[in-house]
Amino acid sequence: MKSAFKWLFLSSAFILALTSCKKDKVPVNEEELITTVKLNFTEVGTSTVTTATFRDIDGEGGNPPSLFETVNLLAGRSYQVRIELLNESVSPAENITDEVVAEANDHQFYFQPSGVAVAVTNLDTDGNGFPLGVNSVWTAAAAGTGTLRLTLKHKPGIKANNDPVTVGDTDIELDWDVQVN
Repeated sequence: MKSAFKWLFLSSAFILALTSCKKDKVPVNEEELITTVKLNFTEVGTSTVTTATFRDIDGEGGNPPSLFETVNLLAGRSYQVRIELLNESVSPAENITDEVVAEANDHQFYFQPSGVAVAVTNLDTDGNGFPLGVNSVWTAAAAGTGTLRLTLKHKPGIKANNDPVTVGDTDIELDWDVQVN
């Protein structure tokens, strides 16, 4: 009987030792908090920069955004647009755009206008030649109002050319009001 207890005790100790030494898996990419998105517009042929800003310091949920500006464009004009992503919940603010660019092979911006005549063309690509979208050109064809859904997808190891917006995990998705005059 003593040997049975001894065997049970040693077996339990051995199993406990094995499981306690197992290392936890480290996430491949920890999700970053994006509190602020700035769309920096430079009208083609000029040096004038205008910005439309979204800001929600506590992130998704909680308090509503403190700022969500309308995108104002002129009909018949094109704009070079650079997206700036920030985490302003920390000081100094963390530039998330740098991380997205560094991990370009795993990220992609999508632009989906609705009810407004705005066409968006990606200017930048990742190391494989697939779209990234941090830099793009927006062309406003005609006056009107509508929205433009901006979505940043995280696609580690699964990004391919012409992926639909449904592929990958959503880092941020915003529906911008757009006014074209």
